[in-house]
Amino acid sequence: MLAPGEVLDLAVLGVTSERARTAADVVAAVKEVGAARFQPVTDVILGRIGALAEAGFLNAARSGSDGEVVWRSTPAGRAYMERLLLMPSSPPVHALAAACASLKLCFLELLGPDAREAVIEDLLEAHRHALGQAQAALTGCSWRCPSLQRCLARDVERWEAEVCWLDALAREFETARCVRQ
Repeated sequence: MLAPGEVLDLAVLGVTSERARTAADVVAAVKEVGAARFQPVTDVILGRIGALAEAGFLNAARSGSDGEVVWRSTPAGRAYMERLLLMPSSPPVHALAAACASLKLCFLELLGPDAREAVIEDLLEAHRHALGQAQAALTGCSWRCPSLQRCLARDVERWEAEVCWLDALAREFETARCVRQ
């Protein structure tokens, strides 16, 4: 599982790999791609931009006529982002793991076909594990309270839907890959 700092690195490098952005744009984009699951405060994001620049993963440049400073991932930054994307996923049952899974899905198009396939397979494995845990919780629950049973059954349905969606996404990318070849 990615550590919290690595999840933030992934978010910052992902949004700056798409296009050059001002610091304010980076903050807004990180919060947007993090949705409700991952909302680091502005000062933390700005500090991470500085640390990534110091490490050689981001470049600052002046943009256009207004001379605003924009941030862009360096080749080393893109390589680091790809390593983060390819790190094994934890079952996305906790907030940070769920945020990491969302970020990996958000930045799939930044990867080559083989790396993209590896990330999707990893996410499928993590989601199948979460589905298995939900199914075990439902079948192993000795409490016969109808509300609890419905809640546990809903978890199973949610994970089944997630796995089904990821399977469809994998097929979609595979179809696109075959068409290009």
